[in-house]
Amino acid sequence: MKKCRFVLVILALLLVFGSVVTTAVELRVWMVGVNNERVKIINEILDADFTPRTGISAQIDPLPWAESDRRMQLAAASGDAPDIALMSGLLAAELGVRGAMVDFKQEFGAELNEHIKDSFPNAFRTYEFMGAVFGVPFQMAVSPMVYRQDILQELGMNPPTTWDDIRAMIPKLQAKEMNFALAYGIEAESFRDFQMFLWQHGGDMYTEDRTKSAWDTPQSLKAFKEYTGLYNDYKIPQSPQHFEAFRRGELPVACIPWWTYANYTIGIPELAGKWTLTVVPGTQRDGKIYHTNWAAGTPFAMFKSSKHKKEAWELIKFMTGADFQKKYTQLVMERIPGTIHLPSARSAYASMPIPEEHRKVLLQQADYSMTPPFAIASEMIVNRYIEFAINKVVVQKLDAEDALMEAAKQMNGDLKTKIAEYNRFIKKYQ
Repeated sequence: MKKCRFVLVILALLLVFGSVVTTAVELRVWMVGVNNERVKIINEILDADFTPRTGISAQIDPLPWAESDRRMQLAAASGDAPDIALMSGLLAAELGVRGAMVDFKQEFGAELNEHIKDSFPNAFRTYEFMGAVFGVPFQMAVSPMVYRQDILQELGMNPPTTWDDIRAMIPKLQAKEMNFALAYGIEAESFRDFQMFLWQHGGDMYTEDRTKSAWDTPQSLKAFKEYTGLYNDYKIPQSPQHFEAFRRGELPVACIPWWTYANYTIGIPELAGKWTLTVVPGTQRDGKIYHTNWAAGTPFAMFKSSKHKKEAWELIKFMTGADFQKKYTQLVMERIPGTIHLPSARSAYASMPIPEEHRKVLLQQADYSMTPPFAIASEMIVNRYIEFAINKVVVQKLDAEDALMEAAKQMNGDLKTKIAEYNRFIKKYQ
């Protein structure tokens, strides 16, 4: 009897441990824009909270932004791809339309809908196409406005709420040899500032079906004229040096690129208590003030070639969920001074190790902001068209309407070519 019990116990242990061995899976994960320090933090959280519970581990390879798109495209074409990858949202959609990425909506349906309830809905515009969803956001990029409380108080000014406030403020600042600045100037990434005005005026990049440019609408033209007018009529800096000019008091009010926020928190201790954040100025429309700004939500996407889709989905859910996002945000910002992680889960903002007022502003700006919609046209080329138009108006002093209509015409030409090229892929979504 005892021998029989012993044999049963041994068999039970073999079944238990045997099942663990057979179900253990190591996923290949590529992550763009993370360094080795961040990978170490991710592994620490996975080893403590995920792998022991699921039997799923991850081999994470960090990639620099510079080479990431090309490497992802080659991996998709060759079939030698990781299970999942953190990548540009527009690239996730492009590869998805080509058939290389998993459509989360089709594959996981109601489970996806439940999981993303804590996400920012506008983030999905970048990796959604005709109902298919090719990404789940891991981190956000949103840009607020900073201002010097001490200087505005000294000048008897209130923090600006609308662009009308900004235009009223600029001459008074310039009389004191100060100024206001947008986040990107007229050089690289200037399209992001234009999109802020575009969306605040109710315009968009493309028509609703994303087959034609929407730059030739009255809303878009109004936004473009207002945006370029700040440079031509109000003489704001074309190449702002935000941080140093803010420190010196030359730019006491400015919209800033999101990644520079950490510089302000650790780089100007002499101004502690003399500056703060607020949302970007807004546009009054339909009885409401719209504070929309450009945003990005860098997503995880899953390659169709993965042999472990169920396990990969579990890892994506964990890393984009509130618990991971809270721990990761805290550890990154505490252990790597001068960096910031903006969570993709709304509930994780309360755990950011920054002043409460700043947390609230960043969350509010993320709620207000929009990501660029995916369309078949090349993002790089489309953005170049609007940057050329901006340069024509601000530098060459050409007519704003002519410049924008020419950009819209160029975009439509590119869209027509790309839609014809992608037609065999698009058909299955129509």
